[in-house]
Amino acid sequence: MQPAQRLPRRDARERLGRLWSRFRGWGHLVGRAFWRGSLEFYGSDDLTHAASVAYYALLSIFPFFLLAFSILGSVTGDEERRVATIGFLLKYFPTQFDFLTRQLDALRQTRVQLGIGGAIAMTWAALGFFSAISSAVNHAWGVEKQRSYVKHKLVSFLMLLAAGLLLALALLLGSALQIVDATWYPAAVARVPALAVLQSLALRWATTILFIVVVGLVYYFVPNAKVHFWDVWPGAVVTGLLWRGTLEGFSYYVRDMNRFTLVHGSIAAVVVFLIWVYACAVVLLYGVEFTAA
Repeated sequence: MQPAQRLPRRDARERLGRLWSRFRGWGHLVGRAFWRGSLEFYGSDDLTHAASVAYYALLSIFPFFLLAFSILGSVTGDEERRVATIGFLLKYFPTQFDFLTRQLDALRQTRVQLGIGGAIAMTWAALGFFSAISSAVNHAWGVEKQRSYVKHKLVSFLMLLAAGLLLALALLLGSALQIVDATWYPAAVARVPALAVLQSLALRWATTILFIVVVGLVYYFVPNAKVHFWDVWPGAVVTGLLWRGTLEGFSYYVRDMNRFTLVHGSIAAVVVFLIWVYACAVVLLYGVEFTAA
């Protein structure tokens, strides 16, 4: 074999060796982050902050949706779009939360038009949940200097606006998908059947992907510390996958609500809702510890 022919193979082996070394280093770093994140999570008050997030979620979720539906009712009169938006939001909860579905349907059918005072009251009530998340994330991050009260509420308000924008985005995407389904997509599926498989995968993982994006932005913007943009995404992906596994496991665990009803009676669904939000908050805060590690 000529020396000129050996050089490309040698270069290829060297590139593979460098790639393998980089992969091993990345795997070692992720393993250390898992371990250190677990130690920090166990030795801190993250579970207490997760409980506060669950408490404020119960108090704030319906004022937030009442405010959101009031705005959506002013923006669009299409009932199907609002129903599709609610259906997308409910994918973030186990299917057993009938009380949540009933209450959201009642809010949607009420068509409440909030005045200035009502909008301010609903906004302030909805801020409690986002304020709890902001405090919990900063605590888990180990931030030494907390924001002032005004800045803290301003960050919570920006998070509220971002959540409202996500609702609007879900509304627009639902409209776009309806247009696509009514025009060229059926013919495209008939020509390329693989598109149907891609569609099912996209619909199944859309909530997880959006959750990862939202978590990454929370990890980047919420901590009162200098955070590099690209450093948050490994933690966001880990958090998203843990959340997905938690959703599947929790949905299986609460498939039979009778055992909860025997203990908690008529408030069983509310108790299960609190446990679910608590579990989500635990996953979120562990992701903070992992990212910080």
